[in-house]
Amino acid sequence: MRPTVYTSRSRDSYPARLLRAFLSALIPGLGQMMAGVRRRGILLLAIFVIVTVAAIVILTRGTDALVDLALQPKVLLALLFADIAIMLVRLFAVIDAWLTAKRGSLKPARPSGGRMALTGVGLALILAFTIAPHAVAGYYTLVSHNLLTTVFTPTGKTTTTLKSTGSSGGNTTTPGSSGSVGSDSTSSTASSETLNWGSDGRMTVLLIGTDAGFGRTGARADSMNIASIDIKTGRVAMFGLPRNTGNTPLGPKTAKALGKTTYNDLLNSLYTTASNHPEIATDGGDPGAEAVMETASIILGVKIDYYVVVDMMGLVDMVNALGGVDINLKTALHITYAPLNAGETKKSYVFNVGVNHLDGLKALAYARDRSDSDDYVRMGRQRCVIMAMLYQNSVSSLTLHFPAIASALEKSVRTNIPLNALADVIKLRSKVKTGNMITVGFTPPDWVSGYVNGTNVLDFTKVRAAVQTILTTPDSWIAAHPAVTTTGGASDCWKAAN
Repeated sequence: MRPTVYTSRSRDSYPARLLRAFLSALIPGLGQMMAGVRRRGILLLAIFVIVTVAAIVILTRGTDALVDLALQPKVLLALLFADIAIMLVRLFAVIDAWLTAKRGSLKPARPSGGRMALTGVGLALILAFTIAPHAVAGYYTLVSHNLLTTVFTPTGKTTTTLKSTGSSGGNTTTPGSSGSVGSDSTSSTASSETLNWGSDGRMTVLLIGTDAGFGRTGARADSMNIASIDIKTGRVAMFGLPRNTGNTPLGPKTAKALGKTTYNDLLNSLYTTASNHPEIATDGGDPGAEAVMETASIILGVKIDYYVVVDMMGLVDMVNALGGVDINLKTALHITYAPLNAGETKKSYVFNVGVNHLDGLKALAYARDRSDSDDYVRMGRQRCVIMAMLYQNSVSSLTLHFPAIASALEKSVRTNIPLNALADVIKLRSKVKTGNMITVGFTPPDWVSGYVNGTNVLDFTKVRAAVQTILTTPDSWIAAHPAVTTTGGASDCWKAAN
């Protein structure tokens, strides 16, 4: 008869359970396998491996493919649900590893109150560690989905291509009162990839800043700038149209709606006038922006692909979302700006010579004030702020600030950029040579042929010839128009240091 053998069983511990929970938070199933529950551990590990391999396959498809996927609302919703499902599986793995006693061991001894509290804190931290990346990913995904479905149009539309008598057509452009260019030391070589914007090889966008806000009735186009990017070289040109321009030609849709072919009032009021004619925007867009886009296309002699409209508070929110902008001034400024909201008082700002870091409110005051200057100096400041936002923010910076940027876009921006073009717009951002940008404002006296009823009449032939030169042979324009210092700052004041 064989004698009975007595063995002692080790006691499990809460620290050991915390370790197993943490291992399963890192790789689901490791904690279970450590506890001796191999079948469950292998199953959870297999799920983890499958998900990881699938993620690697998707990520290795390339940046362009990822951007295309990320800009599809249905794909984003699928990713959101997948993120939630994966998080639940990981939480199960963590909690199960915590609750599962090590096979063959005794239950852990109940610790004292202080140790029990520390154990609870430890488990809570592990759970938070598990949830955090999924919460961040889910938040970005949800913000992206809301942005895509509220700001951008769901389908593509025909872009505005206009030619007027006397225009050379194609890529002709308008002249400005000053030109500037920076060095290209910080830019990378642009790809020659052709994107989907037609045969001219450019993406051209009308940027309208309206004066809608507290104490104002309606909205006028306070600033009108046209940014054009060469898709092959990445070079950027920006043209500013004065708000007090008159006798401007109207495009076919606007002319039909207003019953005339020429707009005799100030150009900035065209936005307001056209906003009362929804038939101009046949796709349900912004009729005011469509009208200004038609007219700007004729004035410059270029195809304008899209428009973006931002009101005053939208600029404030956008600059704040980006963490502010740096403006380099040659002349000190003291600006007192009207209140933006009911109950507020006027605000005074001092801008010193050199680099000034501006938050949203300061950027708005700088861009819109004309108490010490005139409309044309203000135009230069507005272009300066726009260029600073582009020049000082890389793709990684935009990604970091994405939730705040998305919120600002949803509240204050209207655009006709369709979802099926948005991927190309984002891809183009990495090709842009922000260190080599030309800005031109078509202001008196250089670009005016006369005056009618107190408004400036642009010399369209001269304007289009200059735009053509800037877009086709920018270096020759730069050679003939070195950087010009204007009141309130240099023409390349968007650079942090000159």
